[in-house]
Amino acid sequence: MKIKDRAIVKALFLILMGTFLQYWVIGLIPFHKLPISQFWQVILLRTFSTMLSLGAIWFFCPHAVSRITARMERKKIGICILIIAFLLTPSFIGSQILNFHFSQILQGLVFALFIGIDEEFFSRGFIYGALEGYGVGIAATVSALHFGLLHLGNIFWGGQSVSYTSSQVIGAAAFGYLAAALMIFSGTIWIPILMHGLSDSPMQFESTSQFTKEVTGTANWSATLVQALFYIILGFILIYMSNINTRLKFNNLIRRFGLVDAEG
Repeated sequence: MKIKDRAIVKALFLILMGTFLQYWVIGLIPFHKLPISQFWQVILLRTFSTMLSLGAIWFFCPHAVSRITARMERKKIGICILIIAFLLTPSFIGSQILNFHFSQILQGLVFALFIGIDEEFFSRGFIYGALEGYGVGIAATVSALHFGLLHLGNIFWGGQSVSYTSSQVIGAAAFGYLAAALMIFSGTIWIPILMHGLSDSPMQFESTSQFTKEVTGTANWSATLVQALFYIILGFILIYMSNINTRLKFNNLIRRFGLVDAEG
């Protein structure tokens, strides 16, 4: 077997084993039997899962550790924050968050943030890191598709309809691609974690009946496809702009048209 082929097999093995441990083995640990509230049971489970992902990153993808400890560039962080605010503000405006007390809002935000930390460390940290040797585009695309397919299990264990889950898979894959692009552009995994946590926050303030009606109904395919396409295009632009040669060409172009000072 060629060295390249062995590397591919190793990457696939790591992804399969990581997925098995993350979504099967960890689920068997009886956190739900601990004498604490359900909120803290989930926080503890998510923390444990995150630590396993961090260990896997450290051991199998040490190059990816730099994105966890990276110093953030203010300009890039500012651009990313504006993008996240633009994308997620409508969902907060349309949510029921203002009908809750401050302590409930804080708990919902913390709950969603831990979901983001756990899933981003696994998908954008470990899975992307395992594939990064094959190029940024391949790593971003395959890790995004993997992230989307992970949601297929909601048909069997989440009580969701086939229609809703199918659209969720597509939406999650596009979201995963944009999350990877934000990480590549900013150089830090904490930006996609922020987006992930905030995107999951509004649903924390839905009633049980409202949530059940939504996930068991028919998907809004037009909205799903438009949003997915927008996320993919935006992600592609961010990845394209993260390339040093591309940035130099872009800067030279805007200087040529007098959009910035020659010294800027």
